Amino acid sequence: MNTPSRIVTPDRRDYSAGAIVGRFARAIGIVLIFSIAGPFSIAALISLIVVAFGAALLQMFLALLDLDALRTMVSVALGLLAFVTALAAFLPSVAAGLIFALAAVYGGINMIWMAWLAAAVAIAGFVVLGMFVMPSESSAVILPDVRSARAALTLSAMLAVLAIVPTSLCWWLAKPLHRGSIAA
Repeated sequence: MNTPSRIVTPDRRDYSAGAIVGRFARAIGIVLIFSIAGPFSIAALISLIVVAFGAALLQMFLALLDLDALRTMVSVALGLLAFVTALAAFLPSVAAGLIFALAAVYGGINMIWMAWLAAAVAIAGFVVLGMFVMPSESSAVILPDVRSARAALTLSAMLAVLAIVPTSLCWWLAKPLHRGSIAA
């Protein structure tokens, strides 16, 4: 009796060991891309926004008050802002990557709107978590301090809009992984 080396179901999904490991590896790759590129791109975006809106005002104050000594402090503050932004965006980026990887690899939904939806869900989840969990002052956990449902909804919407560009970048970088098929 001749048995096939792999089982193919009517929906054309391959359930061989190689295909299962391949899908799992693709999902891990997508999560890694989101967890690395996501925080760096959101930090770059926030730094760019701060520089774009604040540079002219800062130049005026530095020239008007003759505070050239503050230039170094401003650049250190901008670097610190980028670092803390990347740190705060790490866990939501991992969650968005996980949601998108599950939807793309296992659900077959790999469109860009799914990546945006995954980012919005991850952001909303962390904002809601910030409503109920108050980390101690010595904790390294960064959660937003939100006191009302209206503030949580506003913050979630604002952060989701900011996350469109970084999420699109992560989706584009992970495109070979969520569109590819692994031969078994």
